Amino acid sequence: MTVMERDTPIVSVEGLVQIYRLEGQDVAALSGVNLTVQPGEIVALVGPSGAGKSTLLSVLSGLMAPSAGRVRVAGHELTGSDTGRLDDARGTDLAVLLQDVSKNLLPYLSVRQNVELGWPERLRDRIDVDEALDLVGLAPELRPQPVQSISAAARQLTAIAATIVTKPSVLLADEPTSSLAGAEVRAVTDAILRVNEELGTTVIAVTHDLDVATALDARVITIRDGRIRMDARGGNTQVLVRDDGIPLPDDILGQFPNGTAVTIQPGDDADTFVVRRVTGGEQA
Repeated sequence: MTVMERDTPIVSVEGLVQIYRLEGQDVAALSGVNLTVQPGEIVALVGPSGAGKSTLLSVLSGLMAPSAGRVRVAGHELTGSDTGRLDDARGTDLAVLLQDVSKNLLPYLSVRQNVELGWPERLRDRIDVDEALDLVGLAPELRPQPVQSISAAARQLTAIAATIVTKPSVLLADEPTSSLAGAEVRAVTDAILRVNEELGTTVIAVTHDLDVATALDARVITIRDGRIRMDARGGNTQVLVRDDGIPLPDDILGQFPNGTAVTIQPGDDADTFVVRRVTGGEQA
């Protein structure tokens, strides 16, 4: 695991643009995204389908090269990195949990085999299978069983264990509870919380469910039309004025250039609020 200073962002995104071709036209999936995440944070990326949240996660994981901008994750510069360096990052400092659990696991192998297999020799001394399975809360009696014979929740817990067994600095999770409900969702969010608390792993998760973000006690970043529209953290809500449609009075809007990040906080009485510009991640 890469050790980062507490005041040094473990994830830094500057001016990220992601363009793809659709029916012969260039489409901007991400438009000038700026984001910093501190070590140990849990961040939930939320927004409607097609908003760009999964695209952002793919860029952060190195699975997609950015069209423009700079991306740095756990000390690794992902912009322009070669495949070998990205594979090294994903095997150690960076872990990726895909949305489709079948892409994370081999169904005919046991739970234990799925966690212990597939790692190169250089990573063998980082792996403690039982420690990882204990951390996610998977019962010992399930560990010898084939993955295809256990429940959907147990499969997802197995996938998380296989993903974090090398104690990564950053875990990127795409819709980790999408196929689950009720107590199954809670089992997965509890597992992610333990990974964060006990390993110190920074977590960035895409979710369509605000209840999941709440269960994770996450900093919530709302993405719409390829841009970050709202950032709720530590009781403060940051928004981009004008662009996001937040209905602020004209005299307040006139104080900030279009696209300025601001926080909105309660005032001294119930009928007032305070708007402050955000600069460098701090309030001005």
